[in-house]
Amino acid sequence: MGVIFSPEADNLTTMAGPRGEYSKSVERRAEILEAAFTTFAKSGYTASSVNEIARSVGMTQTGVVHHFAGKLALLQAVLEQRDTRAELLLDGRRGRDFLASLVEISRTQESLRGVVQLYTILSAEATDPDHPAHDYFVARFERIAAAVTLAFEEVGAADGLRDGVDPRRAALLTLATTEGLELLWLNSLEVDMAEDIRRLINSLLIEPI
Repeated sequence: MGVIFSPEADNLTTMAGPRGEYSKSVERRAEILEAAFTTFAKSGYTASSVNEIARSVGMTQTGVVHHFAGKLALLQAVLEQRDTRAELLLDGRRGRDFLASLVEISRTQESLRGVVQLYTILSAEATDPDHPAHDYFVARFERIAAAVTLAFEEVGAADGLRDGVDPRRAALLTLATTEGLELLWLNSLEVDMAEDIRRLINSLLIEPI
């Protein structure tokens, strides 16, 4: 995963002090991040949401963004936590099991509307090569595409793909469909993200998941 902001960059002063102070700062960051994830999942990103995060951890808004070197770093940290939670569902899974887990990940997004909205807005802005989050999203898409490609390759090695299905193209199609369905869902179109992803994946496999 690409990293733009060094987690330690805003803690240099603390690191120079006693180990106890550094440990306290790390714990504080974790507390802020958990509060941010919960708040963004519920409300999305607004100016008031940062104030809500600050209140929930007993800090000022300035204190919150100080721990993450600015608002953009906080947003990225929340998105990275979203990816980490999704990857827990994929841990140790290969081939068909990996692809089935993608369906479950899409299902979990239904309870994280604010975070999905945050991701969609920031990823669109980051298509600008000069955007500070550009490299992060490029690396993220490449990493996900590679992992899904490998899963399709593993299914193909077991003769589980339909004729003419190329694992790389299948992975990109799956990723593009997931991104598109999230955008339609955010705009209140009647889609079932999990089941629509399942249908797409099944259209590429001999035996459905």
